[in-house]
This record gives sequence, C-alpha cells and structure tokens, in this order.
Amino acid sequence: RRTAAPFRAMDINAPVLLEPIEHTLAHAVAASRPPRSQTPDQGSSRPVRIGLVCMMRDPPALRTWLRHYADTLRVERFYILADDSPGLVDALRRSPHASRIEASESSGEKRHYHRLKDRQAAHISEAIPRAREAGLTHLLHVDDDEIVYCHEGTPSLHAFLASHMAAEDLHMRNLEALAPPSAAGGDDTDPFASCYAFRHTPRDYCAYINGKSFGAVGVAGLAPAGPHHFCGGVGGGESVQVPVPPRVAVVLHYECCSFPRWRRKYAQLAASHSPADTDAVPFEFYRASIRLAAALVAARDANAEEAAVA
Repeated sequence: RRTAAPFRAMDINAPVLLEPIEHTLAHAVAASRPPRSQTPDQGSSRPVRIGLVCMMRDPPALRTWLRHYADTLRVERFYILADDSPGLVDALRRSPHASRIEASESSGEKRHYHRLKDRQAAHISEAIPRAREAGLTHLLHVDDDEIVYCHEGTPSLHAFLASHMAAEDLHMRNLEALAPPSAAGGDDTDPFASCYAFRHTPRDYCAYINGKSFGAVGVAGLAPAGPHHFCGGVGGGESVQVPVPPRVAVVLHYECCSFPRWRRKYAQLAASHSPADTDAVPFEFYRASIRLAAALVAARDANAEEAAVA
C-alpha cells in the first residue's frame, strides 16, 4: 500500500487522505495527474451550462449542499421537488441561491423504496424540457445526500462535459462516506463537513453501487433510465454511455450519517413495506435496516401499551 495523494473534500484546504490501492477507484482518483490550469469549456465552442434535478426529503445539510453545487460546480438551475417536507420550499426561497431554484412540493406520499425510483424518474422527465428551454447543456441527477467531487477541479469537469455534448449518459462512479463517531449522535450534523473517509471498493458498500449521471440536454429523446442513468436517441439506436474518469468526477454518497437520521428514515420505510417489499430491496444494508427499524417500532409500541395498562 502507498500513501494517497490528498483527496480534497468540498473545502479545497481540507485534504482527505485515501489509500490508493492499485486497481481500485481510489487509486484511479489519487494516481491522476495534478490539477491543471485550463479554461472551463476547453474542447468546445459552446459553454457548458449545468442544471441539477433532485427530489428532497429532510435534507441533511441543505445550505452546504446548495453552496457546493451553486458555487463550486456552477450549477445554473435547480429543479427541486420537496417531498413531504414541510418548510423546505420556504427554506429554498430564502436561500442565497433562490434565483436559480425552481421548487415544487408533494405531500402525503409514504416513503417507499420501489415507488421512489418511479417518482424520481417522473420528476427528472419533467425537468428535462425545462432545462432545454433554459438553454442548459447538461442535467445532473443526484440526491440531497450526495456531492459531486472533482479531483482536478471544476474546469476539468466542464471541459469533459463540453467534449461530450452528444452523449446522453455521462456516468460517474460513487464512493460511500464513513461517518466518524462524533457524527453518530447528532441530528444536526453536517455530514459533508464531518465525514473524511470513504469506502471505495463497491463490494464493501452498504448502499448502492450504481453511480449517477449527467445527461446531455441536446440529445433528442433524452429521458431518465431510472435514477442512476439517462438514455436517449431516436430511431431505436443504442444509448451512448460515456464513463466519467474518476479523476474528473465521482459522487460522494453520505448515507444516513447520524443515528437519528437512520432511525427516522428506516422507521418510515418499515411502516410502508410488507415483508415481500423488504425482501425485494436489492441491498442487504437497506433490508436489515428496515427489519431492525420495524423491530424497534414494535418494541416501542409494546412498551407504550404496557405503560398505558399499568
């Protein structure tokens, strides 16, 4: 093993170190050439203009998330659906980035793993023509607990996107955050600031391993292919998927980085999932969390009944 080059989180002055074990995703990031000076849109005469689409529910650190995408990635438009989150739309409208945000809201939808993917796809589908009308070149779909990290800097990402204006699916791989012990107890913890280590071998991940994508808005027939990819084209041709080199961009995924957040999320999922629904969830961590949360809720209710009788 060798010592990694600095793996910078959102704060360029706060290095995060990974062990770049050969043939792993961390090695692909850390072994890349150093950040270079270049114009943002090298490789194309058309400037890159990015939009972001997201369905939010109880976001863990909204200000940090918005600041990163608006200021660091230079996202021009946000298409955000506040999902059963009272007060979130008002918070977005009070944000310093409110002029870039198009917010809508839904209520009454129970949290459900399988239905969520369909609802996300519907929201992305609605955002695509709006992004096209706004003159954007690319649309990014991420969740509110995900950060796109650019090892070589934002100019390198913009240059890469500029050189792939006709590829409907520009796909990034993801890493998974490890929450430090100090983050476990607090509900107001900012995971983007407190987490400094990441799993980078997909077989070791607790949550998804599918990555996330940019879609090129100019591609005819652009559409979501689930929450992790875009597809497009007309005439029955195959979709064009272009892997984004890890040195250019990866997705950092901060899954439930505090115990109160884990308990709240999986209690909601437990309330809406039958045993068969739970069995059909593809990730063991999710399945085990739903079952454990259901047991905790059942124990709590049983204790409440005993107390009432007493």
